[in-house]
This record gives sequence, structure tokens and C-alpha cells, in this order.
Amino acid sequence: MYKIQLLADFDEEQLTTLDKKHFKVTTKAGDALMIRSGEVEAETLNDQLLAIARAGVGINTIDVAAATQNGTIVMNTPGQNANAVKELVLASLFLTARPIFQAAEMVEQLKSSDLLTMAEEKRADFVGQELQGKTVGLLGIGAIGSLVAESCYELGMEVLGYARNDPESDIMRFASLETILTEADFIVVLLPLSENTEQLLSKQELQHMKSTAYLLNFGRGEIVDSSAVLEAIENEQLAGYITDFPESELQGHKKILQLPHIGGTTEEALSGSGAAAAKALKAFLLHGTVKDSVNFPTAKLPFRGEYRFTLFYENQSKMWQKIIEAISEESLEIVDMISNRKGDFIYVIIDVESVEEVKLQQTAERLQQLAGMKRVRVLAQPHK
Repeated sequence: MYKIQLLADFDEEQLTTLDKKHFKVTTKAGDALMIRSGEVEAETLNDQLLAIARAGVGINTIDVAAATQNGTIVMNTPGQNANAVKELVLASLFLTARPIFQAAEMVEQLKSSDLLTMAEEKRADFVGQELQGKTVGLLGIGAIGSLVAESCYELGMEVLGYARNDPESDIMRFASLETILTEADFIVVLLPLSENTEQLLSKQELQHMKSTAYLLNFGRGEIVDSSAVLEAIENEQLAGYITDFPESELQGHKKILQLPHIGGTTEEALSGSGAAAAKALKAFLLHGTVKDSVNFPTAKLPFRGEYRFTLFYENQSKMWQKIIEAISEESLEIVDMISNRKGDFIYVIIDVESVEEVKLQQTAERLQQLAGMKRVRVLAQPHK
């Protein structure tokens, strides 16, 4: 039985796939973690920890490199919160175009028996603009960016896209970062955090933007230099900033709106991502199959033998030959196998016929001792 430690709130409906025959859900350390956006402490990465399932996309709270060296798979749920984030981006765009909060606050402060007449007399102070005809630049065209692009296009906006690989599109024009910063009325950051995107928008980049442009950050806080944003706004080089990653440095400024990281926080997104994380975790723990992992390659193979070896290792000279030798010397009959690679690491699934458990264990111990081997598991058919 696998013990699943929860480091966030997951309701019973999201966890129904984790049947009680094979899994025990707990708040204590176990074989796997299910998290949302919480920090995974370094001491959590021990020999027992097989998997980390993130209900969501961002994995910046996980030391993925350390998890990889530990032979621990890190999985996320791309696309599950895409619609939720898209809708928040659209809401934020509307808030930049129309002074809705300010107008509502003005009305609340009025004292009159004819409130409508008095309010209408002041509406000239709250003239907004329309999104139709404006240009939006999307930095990142993944699951979220694609949805935002479609919605902005339907609103009559010109859509510019910035991505590592520019796919073909009938609704957006792909351009360089400098071009997008120069032309767009709204810049929306939807990129994941990486070595290439950290501090992507600093003082130099912000100077290319229009003084009337708005910057919206729904990627990660570290992608945007907050000090540079503050300086640009104070110097009237930027119209405003909305971020889903608040910082104390940006508090108290009327042209900055900070949200408490609620991009994927809807009932539908939380439920969907939780259920998807539980499903992927079950597939990996019981069958060894891999989907949507940031450090393991994708691997799917029907369970054809009575037992299954899963191997995760850093590629070494003649490694495959050594693996086959270890299996052959115990006279194990291979039924089926699959291997895939991600970066410098390889993941292998090998199904074998029924054999004495002592032989399985001896083979696993020998495989684990191979140089570069990070994790060896022996799985039995789940129905047994």
C-alpha cells in the first residue's frame, strides 16, 4: 500500500481515483506527495519518496534537480487551470481599459435623493477606452496563451505572440520581444519561470514599451523586475501594472494592482487539477507509466507480464548492456519493454514473466548498484 502525503487541501471527490486497496491518504511523510503551490522542503526528498504530483503547472517551489538525482518523479497538470487563468487575464484587461472600481467607489460616496442624476454629472471623470482595435502582446503561447489569444481576437484586438517555437496561427502574428514591447498596448506575461525567462523584463526592456501601455504578469513574479516597473510607473513611462504575484515593494501604488496568486483558483480548476494529479500519481505508482512529468520522459506500456521493472538512470556507457545482463543472469523472461529519454536521463519499463520473488529482488538490487542508476522499482500486476 502506498502512502500519499497531502500538502494542500484536496477533497474526497478529487481523490476518488486513489482506491483504499492500494493507497492511504495521510498528512505524514510517505511514498508520494500531492501539492498545489506549497514549498517542498529539501528534507522531504529521501529514499522513500517516489513521486511528487503538483495540482497545477508551476514547479518553482520544488527543487526539480534534487528530485531527479533522488529518482523522484515530478508531475504537474498542464492545461487544467488554463481557462481559469484566461478569464482572470481578460478581467484584468477590462479593468485597465475601464475605471470600474473608481467609478463604483465614487457612486458609493455620493449623498443624494436623486443618486442617478448626481452620478451622471460626474461620469466624465471616468471615461475609459475600448479593447477593440488595441494590440495585445502575449509572452508565452501555451495552453493559457492560446486561449487568451482566441478571446482577444474575438474582442477585435490585434494579437502578437512571443514563443520559443512560433507555431502557425490565423489569429496572431508572432514577433520578437522587442517588437511586441514596442507595438503592444497591453503586454501579458504567461511564460513559465526558467533560467531563460528570469528577469526577462527589466529596466532596459520596459523602456521599449509605450508610456500608455499596461503590463500584466500571470507567469511568475521573478520574470518581471519589480523595481524597474515601479521606476517606470513613477516616471510615467508605463501606465500600470497588474500582477498575480504580490510583493511588498509594490504596495500602496494606485497604478499597481496586486492579486494573491488566484489565477487558477476557481472551483472548477481546483477540482480538475486535483483529480488529474491523483490520476497521474495512481498510474505511475501502480503501473510505472509517466505522463506530464517535468523530469521523467513520457512512457506508457500495457502491463503484459506478471511483474514489471521500472528503471530511471543517468545515461552511462554500455548501460543498456549491463541492464540486460543483470536480467538475463537471473533467467528472467522479458515479455515487453519500452524506454524513453529526457535530457541526460532515461526511463525504462520492462515486463517479465512470473518468477520467484527472491530473483526479482536480487535483480533489482543488482540494477540499483549500477553507476548512474537513480531508482529501480519492481511492480506486481495491480490485480494481484
